[in-house]
Amino acid sequence: MPVLQAFVVALPLLLAAQTIEEQEWHLDALDVYSAQAQSRGDGVVVAVIDSGVDARHPDLAGRVLPGTGFGRSQGTDGTTDIDGHGTGMAGIIAATGKGGGALGIAPGAKILPIASADEKEQFGLDVVAESIRWAADHGAKVVNMSLGFSSSMTPSLVKAVNYAIEKDVVLVAATGNDGKEVSAPANIKGVIAVAGTNKVGKPWVSSNVGADTVLAAPAEGIVTAAPESVYASGYAEMDGTSAASAIVSGVAALVRAKHPEMPAKDVVNALISTAKDMAEPGRDATTGFGMVDPMGALTAKLPPVERNPLLPPPQPSTAQPAPTLASQRPEQPVDLSDRLPFVAAVAGGTAVMTGLLIAVPAIRSRRPKPGVSERGTPPTPW
Repeated sequence: MPVLQAFVVALPLLLAAQTIEEQEWHLDALDVYSAQAQSRGDGVVVAVIDSGVDARHPDLAGRVLPGTGFGRSQGTDGTTDIDGHGTGMAGIIAATGKGGGALGIAPGAKILPIASADEKEQFGLDVVAESIRWAADHGAKVVNMSLGFSSSMTPSLVKAVNYAIEKDVVLVAATGNDGKEVSAPANIKGVIAVAGTNKVGKPWVSSNVGADTVLAAPAEGIVTAAPESVYASGYAEMDGTSAASAIVSGVAALVRAKHPEMPAKDVVNALISTAKDMAEPGRDATTGFGMVDPMGALTAKLPPVERNPLLPPPQPSTAQPAPTLASQRPEQPVDLSDRLPFVAAVAGGTAVMTGLLIAVPAIRSRRPKPGVSERGTPPTPW
């Protein structure tokens, strides 16, 4: 079953006095404005494998490239979105914030939309694998996957991840929202698996966690763009590691723009080496290496690494290793055969979206206040 369910509610009148940007509490929490003084993501293409992206949204005008579609979406260019989830992710990553609207982490980046629904209006494992390969072959430097599978993955998905890594792509995925183990493709080695945090900087209660967790980012009450065909206001608030994944993808775009010659492996290393510990020192199952730190990742002076630090060390044998899933320590791969066969996919990723029914003032503050809205509807489990 799809995890994504949408609820449109009237929010407190207090919100009418705030711009959309002022409601994006994560911008201040992560010191995004300081980071954007260093980089705005210019020249970086971020692929969004999702439900498509509404290229007509004012906050994404000029940011969305022609993409493609797979599965049920085959034959499209990815620039329409009847669901809203993909547009929300694109807004978190690259919305321009014009006229009081939503501001993304990397407003200078371009979005490459890949609509990837299958015939059952869900995301199929092999469809996502095709989408990853297509993104890697069409200029994506970062791939955001705010989606997840509640069971295992196919060898084709693992091979697609490995293919993209070899093509120098940074891969980011949501851990999931049912409080269980990290979902696929986030649990594949080399992928940055992003868990969620709440507004007070603690682990978000519904976030999937485990040894595969790599980073944490805000996942509660994230305000972003949405198609007007789905939410009349053109904006929505969401809970989910989908949003956390998109935030980290935006930060990766900032780093790739500031350091265009930096290989993906060093971008990944910068993100995990500068993350702010949230629990005991070092990596933990709940928040991985810690909260993503945009300024830290942009300004760190780190020596180059030999390989993506999330990959296992090279096999001593010349034999081809079996596809593996990520574990907490790269030197302890888990054989794919230890996992159950694929039984169900999670569509639209990992978030509950709520439409914002508010009037947006024409003037916005450049220093937003923390968001004040709280939705009464709890996240829907997978």
